Amino acid sequence: MEVSDESVFKTRLTKLLSTSKLVKSIYFFEHLDSTQDYANLLPHNDSLHGSLIIARSQKMGKGRIGRPWISPRGGLWMSIVLVPDFSIDTLLFTQFIGALAVAEAIKETTKITCRLKWPNDVLINGKKVCGILVDVNLETEKKRIIMGIGLNANVESSLINNSINVDSKATSLKEEYGNEIDLVHITNLVVHKIEYYYDNLLRPGKTMEILDRWKQESDMFGKRAIVYDGTQKFLGEVIDLDYNGSLIMRLDDSSIKKIIYYSNVSFF
Repeated sequence: MEVSDESVFKTRLTKLLSTSKLVKSIYFFEHLDSTQDYANLLPHNDSLHGSLIIARSQKMGKGRIGRPWISPRGGLWMSIVLVPDFSIDTLLFTQFIGALAVAEAIKETTKITCRLKWPNDVLINGKKVCGILVDVNLETEKKRIIMGIGLNANVESSLINNSINVDSKATSLKEEYGNEIDLVHITNLVVHKIEYYYDNLLRPGKTMEILDRWKQESDMFGKRAIVYDGTQKFLGEVIDLDYNGSLIMRLDDSSIKKIIYYSNVSFF
């Protein structure tokens, strides 16, 4: 079901999240340029950590590597602000816990099993249903991580596919499940699962458990991929993730290459 207005959504969600140790403030909008941009503009104070920004639609949604993110009404478009108290070496793991949280919430809600694609996609039947975007500001006085989640819940995938020029196609939960999704319910599930991973596993000595769980939910290992890194292009086979979450590939010349987050990777 779709909620009818801002007050109903916020009232229901606030009640469900009343037990959350993570979310302290909820900002809800019918329309917004970008939840990521709004989160970046929030003042840096004691209440910043755990700020949750949700929009029913976005005019200028953001994807990875500067790509637009089509965000019509009916999806879950949200950003959550984290003020980290952990090493920057674990930053990439915030992306992984976002994807795991979404995949687990979808499984609990619909019984549909998702697959994860490095570094930031959640797939159903090979089509993208969700993307995770992590923006980082590590200035000493304004340190923050913004985890953006774009979930195609109750949207028509044709609205997205007709607006983008990429090889991968999008789908929606409504289309895969056959019914509309309660946005309040799945938002609550996603947030509580992010909270679990953030509190329990995003710590020294625990991040390998995140990697292991992520790898169990991905079927990309053993597949071929092409990597665009600046003016260079590499082809090879995906073989693993390293300890900090970077992709490890065996290239066609038999050399081993580590692929960092900001590279552009396509799987085939």
